[in-house]
Amino acid sequence: MARSALRKQLEQALQARYVIERELGRGGMATVYLARDLKHDRQVAIKVLTPGVAASLGAERFLREITIVARLVHPHVVSLIDSGDAGGLLYYVAPYITGGSLRDRLDRDGKLPVRDVRRFVREIGSGLDYVHRSGFVHRDIKPANVLFVDGHAVLGDFGVANVGCEDAAEPLTDSGVAVGTPAYMSPEQASGETDLDRRSDIYSLACVVYEMLAGEPPFRASGARALMAKHVTETPRPIRVLRPEVGAGMEAALARALAKDPAHRFASVADFVVAFGESQPSGGGSVSGARSRSIAVLPFVNASRNPDNEYLSDGITDELIDALAKVEGLHVVSRTSVFALKGKLPDVRAAGAVLGVAVVLEGTVRKEGNRLRITVQLTDTGDGQVLWSHRYDRTLADVFAMQDEIAQTIVTRVRATSLGELAGAAVGRHTANVKAYGLYLRGRYAWNSRTPTGVTDGIKYFEQAIAEDPRYAAAYTGLADSYALHVDYRDVPVDEGFARARAYAEQAIALDDRLADAHASLAWTKFIYDWDWAGADVEFRRAIELDPDYAPAHQWFAFLLVSQGRFDDALVESHTALELDSGSVSARRSLGWMYYYSRRYERAVYHLERTIALNPTADETYRILGLALAQQGDYAASEQVLREGADVPVHGTYTDAALGYVLARAGRRDEATRMLRELEARSRRGYVSAVARATLHLGLGMLDEAIADTEQAYTERRGWLVYLRVNPMLDPMRGDPRFESIAGRMKL
Repeated sequence: MARSALRKQLEQALQARYVIERELGRGGMATVYLARDLKHDRQVAIKVLTPGVAASLGAERFLREITIVARLVHPHVVSLIDSGDAGGLLYYVAPYITGGSLRDRLDRDGKLPVRDVRRFVREIGSGLDYVHRSGFVHRDIKPANVLFVDGHAVLGDFGVANVGCEDAAEPLTDSGVAVGTPAYMSPEQASGETDLDRRSDIYSLACVVYEMLAGEPPFRASGARALMAKHVTETPRPIRVLRPEVGAGMEAALARALAKDPAHRFASVADFVVAFGESQPSGGGSVSGARSRSIAVLPFVNASRNPDNEYLSDGITDELIDALAKVEGLHVVSRTSVFALKGKLPDVRAAGAVLGVAVVLEGTVRKEGNRLRITVQLTDTGDGQVLWSHRYDRTLADVFAMQDEIAQTIVTRVRATSLGELAGAAVGRHTANVKAYGLYLRGRYAWNSRTPTGVTDGIKYFEQAIAEDPRYAAAYTGLADSYALHVDYRDVPVDEGFARARAYAEQAIALDDRLADAHASLAWTKFIYDWDWAGADVEFRRAIELDPDYAPAHQWFAFLLVSQGRFDDALVESHTALELDSGSVSARRSLGWMYYYSRRYERAVYHLERTIALNPTADETYRILGLALAQQGDYAASEQVLREGADVPVHGTYTDAALGYVLARAGRRDEATRMLRELEARSRRGYVSAVARATLHLGLGMLDEAIADTEQAYTERRGWLVYLRVNPMLDPMRGDPRFESIAGRMKL
């Protein structure tokens, strides 16, 4: 039937009740008109089935289903006002929604902010879960059927959705009636099954969620049949490959909802919504199951008269975090995140809000001679109520048993109030020597300062701990980490640090093969110093296998992946590290590095600026940010940032060299040349890395000298070279046979 004839017939049939104003849209199976409801003086949308489709469906079936669906009343479901048979035309009437559709927004904006996606999933899921509990299956969940009312998502188009689809480009069933929309069809829909249940809608909803996050649906194809075949046979790319900032939990929930076998999907939409990260609040102000199994161990306070005993209060905090983190089913906030709040949030309710946990453990440590007094209390962050408190008066020799007792008590208390079972607290003890343990805690306390002096002190204390207990595996790992940092923080030749770092990591593994941090330390040395790509990959994967929540393993693994040009994988690992340790300055700075090497400079700048806000005293962050801005051509902003980095009291030659590089790129060669001369004079007085010289030479366009510096860096085995294939600064040298020879020798 011609469009004009269809409209004329509808106008004549409905003229006593509705005035047709204009056509809103047309598909393969229906046409939608804007009309005015004469009785209530309001605008409505009238959807009219194409006569051929209506004949296939049958008026009786269509009207029966519409009558039933009209009973649905929910804030996130578009209500149906009317339906009928107008002179052989089957139609139904719904409110006219002026806020547009999700399809409109996706076409306009592409990817949506993750926070918006979470809200929309909650709202759409709430409506769809109600529909399912009312005994219906929607069958046509798609962006065009998600509408916005005052910014909130509502689910619509039930009339046609229950019996057909307007978007099929070709007949999809024997009767010619398509059930579903090809881009969002579940595999069972695409296979022509008619006995569909709520799990089919869950798959379709997951397709919509995937598109909101990725800016594209899970599958694309030129025709409907080819697209449907992909739903049956292919697996979509993991969402974090396309949107790395999506959390691992969200990715896992989405992957499960997109399972080919309905039995492997969630049993209900509500389950999917909760798993995706937006659990519905339960009555009485109680927290969701996931949050009720979350805890933060706030830094214990040194109550001793001697401030030097702070190493002990920090160390006990670390040990409890480590012990509780091993409890399956219990989420423990990372050390970096809690120590970022040290001395800043006296109110546990504020700490709970910032860290997103249900309970916090606080404590004080007082050491007098050989005596220890530790007070601890477990507090609900919702109302500030103390759930448990205790005081321990012991000798220093009892510190191990005391920590074990505290950890097990915490697990018991959380288990009693949570919605799921928790395993016992498995404390990994690496020494029985209390003196060695105290020296180890001093070493970690010094190492965690991430300063040249702290690294040197850490080495001293770890060596003393090993002297007390030669089989203390954790102390060997501490030495490995310290010597690896020694290279960067003390600007010394590479051999002085990494040869020892490797040896100590191997010794730690020989003593205890299940130390994830030892495997990660060895992996880093194999990568950055040995240039053993395969060996580093094995060790990183082993570390992550032993402890999937060990953030540094993911963080360092990302650098190996990015050096190989595996940018998406690197971003996933780097975002995972930040997700595991959200308060880590180092993890966020590393994410900035990943985006810089991936040449996604806007994202690099975003994360690096946030890193500086967290810690404005690290010159490395200013350096990377300055280089990212320079690659965007914003030399003025780059210079400003690098001068701020150069003003940091303790900064290395790399930041000075980066400033010279930017000045040269900005056309200020005289200033850059003067900085080069100063660098050369400094090298005559002591060690200066060839990397710093190469940076300045590249800025000045002195390629012969830059390649000579690169060759020297190769001789020194500087870690800078592992990024030879991805560092944008090195672009001017690419294609030069001498440069390619170095890359070839490195087997990049």
